[in-house]
Amino acid sequence: MAPRQPLLLRLAGGLETRPVKAALSLLILVSVLPVPGLEDELRPYFLGIFGVELLLRAVLLRQRGRERSRLDVLLFAFDVIAWLSFLPLERLLDAHAAHALPVLRLSRLFLLLRFTREIAIDLYAIMTRRELLEQFGLVTLAVWGLAFGASVLLSHLAISHDYDGRGPVPDTTFFDRIWWSFRQLESADNLVANLHVHPVVAVLSLGLTVVGVFITSFIIGIGANVVDQVVRAARRRPVGYAGHALVIGPVHEAEMLVQEFVRLYERHRALRSIRLSELWVWLVRRGPPPTRHALPRMALLGAEDDPPAYLYAPRMRWVAYRKGDSAQPEALELVGAAGAKRALILARPDAGPDADAVTAMALSSFRTQNRRGHVFVEVQESKNRDLLQAVGGPGTYPLDMQRFLGFFLCQHLITPGVEALYTDLMTADGSEFYTHIFLGEEAARTVAALGEGPGGEISFSRMARAACQSNVILAGVFLGDAAPERRAGELVSTEGLVQWLNPLLDPPEGSPAWALGARAGRVPARRLRGLIGVSATYAPLRRYGRELLMGRGIAPAEAANGAGARADGAGAAANDAGPTDGAGATRAWAATLSQRRSRLDRVLIVGYSPALPSLLHALAQFVPGIEVTLVLGERGDERMPLADRLASLGVTPAPDGAPPGQDGAKLALPRGGSATVHTQHGHDLASLAVRCAARGAPASAAVFLSEPEGLDRDARTAMRLIRFARALESGELAHGARLHVLAEFSSVAKGEHVRSLLDAGKCGFAGPDRLRLSLVSTERIKNYFMVHSAFVPGVTTLYDELLGEGGQDLVRVEAPPSGRGERANGAIAFEELRAALEPRGVIPMALELDDGAVLLNPEPGPALAAARIRAVYALARGRDLAAHGDRQAEEGEGREAARGEQAPRISA
Repeated sequence: MAPRQPLLLRLAGGLETRPVKAALSLLILVSVLPVPGLEDELRPYFLGIFGVELLLRAVLLRQRGRERSRLDVLLFAFDVIAWLSFLPLERLLDAHAAHALPVLRLSRLFLLLRFTREIAIDLYAIMTRRELLEQFGLVTLAVWGLAFGASVLLSHLAISHDYDGRGPVPDTTFFDRIWWSFRQLESADNLVANLHVHPVVAVLSLGLTVVGVFITSFIIGIGANVVDQVVRAARRRPVGYAGHALVIGPVHEAEMLVQEFVRLYERHRALRSIRLSELWVWLVRRGPPPTRHALPRMALLGAEDDPPAYLYAPRMRWVAYRKGDSAQPEALELVGAAGAKRALILARPDAGPDADAVTAMALSSFRTQNRRGHVFVEVQESKNRDLLQAVGGPGTYPLDMQRFLGFFLCQHLITPGVEALYTDLMTADGSEFYTHIFLGEEAARTVAALGEGPGGEISFSRMARAACQSNVILAGVFLGDAAPERRAGELVSTEGLVQWLNPLLDPPEGSPAWALGARAGRVPARRLRGLIGVSATYAPLRRYGRELLMGRGIAPAEAANGAGARADGAGAAANDAGPTDGAGATRAWAATLSQRRSRLDRVLIVGYSPALPSLLHALAQFVPGIEVTLVLGERGDERMPLADRLASLGVTPAPDGAPPGQDGAKLALPRGGSATVHTQHGHDLASLAVRCAARGAPASAAVFLSEPEGLDRDARTAMRLIRFARALESGELAHGARLHVLAEFSSVAKGEHVRSLLDAGKCGFAGPDRLRLSLVSTERIKNYFMVHSAFVPGVTTLYDELLGEGGQDLVRVEAPPSGRGERANGAIAFEELRAALEPRGVIPMALELDDGAVLLNPEPGPALAAARIRAVYALARGRDLAAHGDRQAEEGEGREAARGEQAPRISA
């Protein structure tokens, strides 16, 4: 750790901050105001303030030693003269010498040059360049040459005219005629007022005025060039930020990502200031100290000269752009890499197979200047994830986005309707996952004291009940032996901590959480290091964390026990003919909730995206024995050759190197599955997909991927969907009882019109719920996930568990049909639903209503009518609920058509 600078040097460094510069500039302007008696009244303050400034300037000048420039010495001399001008010298000097004092006072204005020295230096360097000097010299010579020639002509012809505004007088000099000629060139307003003058004067005035217009235009062009160079020079200066966020890579194509950054900053603007309530709690009630979060400062490092056009939007005023090579130390210095708290390094799609190598070089260069900041690196190939982790060291988080997007798409296929939850969960508009870490030994001791019983444990149920009052859904905790620490200027880290999602259930035996004493419903207080929750912003979870430290974050035992006792009787209440209280009705209704997973057996995938290998792997892992038909086009070789795309899927090339063609190539998948890959050289990939899908049993799902090649990738995807719909309508493609169509778009809004073209009735399905169309913007989800990973500690591993296999899942459990009296007449309160689902190890997170709307983390309010709730989204272990859902699947199959279920719309 670098040694701390002396106090005087730290104070002197504050002179270069904008608030201090603005305050000193204002004082200088006040000191020269021509207000009688003002300077005498404020003289002591001016002497004190500028005296301290002079002292700090001297410290800085001495500290720089031989590195100080002549300009620094000159400006310091002006500082001394300006400070002397505040002394009452008029009382010491005689009347003759006192006449120079106004000039001495005006020397204070030269101090303003110090506060604009960067611009002044740039302007001087630009104006003194040879080409500009030649241009200014040419203009000057032309102007005065024309004025001189016109004056000579008028003098030799002895033409009488009012050259100086005094009327035609005989004593007009040669210089009067030169000045008159110059004024004709300078402005068209000086053209002779009428033609009642000598013809030569009229012709000369008109000619000089016309030439002057052209010269003025030329000067304006030079001035515009100078201004442009000054602006470009300003972009070559360091941003001057510290503790900011840094984005490196193709930032011109990262508009959505930068907008998500700014929107997250904007949503958390309340955290930028110290709240009086927290200050009161800290001072009077011995609560945790108040904290203040930084301003939304960001820096972008790209490869183009001009900044991205989206930076001119109103919310982007704190975002600065610099051009440079991400692997060059000089470019990183321009964006303040050494002082950045977090950096996001984007992969370059145009680098092809070398994308991760370019990213590794940028990461290595960043780490030479900044070892403490957190770096989030976009990885193109999963096999390079560990390599980039080794290059970056501690605090580096490789983001395997293609793997994440593949599992994300797979979740939409195996859990129908989950897209509605992700729409809210993975955008900055609704509630999201947030984490809160208890920092320091004092916080660890405070939390440990909350434990009860011989094991020192805290009831998770009571914690969740108290968190619900703060509008937080408590989803998990962090455990660890050592208390996390955060040094000044650093971000909170979850390295060394163990994530435990859904503490209502035991973690797997032998897992790190199990080794730390985690057991179902009981949190070891001495090892509790943080919280995981769903809330609208970070503020509610932070507030609940502070309440927990003060001992108010655990619900009373009697209330929690009473709720638990009522929940334990859920099974009996479900069989009761008529529960009378609201909690009993909720328990009876919750007992009938069941999970319905999509029955995937055959999937058609059209198109190729980098997430396809991960999607194929996820389908094989989650759905044993699945049959996948892949239809790929041979276009797009300029970005990724077809041979490389086939190799990424595990397809062995033919001996002659020919692609599989329409006959296809079959490959085995894990757990008894198989995939058949077809390729086509032409453009109409949808027609080939229809022919290939018609060869076997009807597909239960069709996936249309957005290929990165093409003028408009969304237009291509939409056209393939329309052709697929026409094949269903004409009967060219047979279908089963149900079909789920999943389409990937860059912008879902552009694909919404396709929804009306895919009509279940025209396609021959029994009901509108039998044909589901899900539109997903993986581009938006990808950018939000990267931004959220950079803001929320530990969220990367959280989604790894949610989307992966073997951990907790985000499940959709369906409500009973409308024929049951409990659902028709009862009312469901979210807190009562949480308590009713606890015995099943389920944490409810959202409600899906009959109109398709999804309420994620509903705000406390009136209970909802049970008849309006179609499904509940929850955090649970999917395999534990699968058996219960399978037992009710046949019963629910016959009722779904009558319910007229509409697929929830997605706008991610």
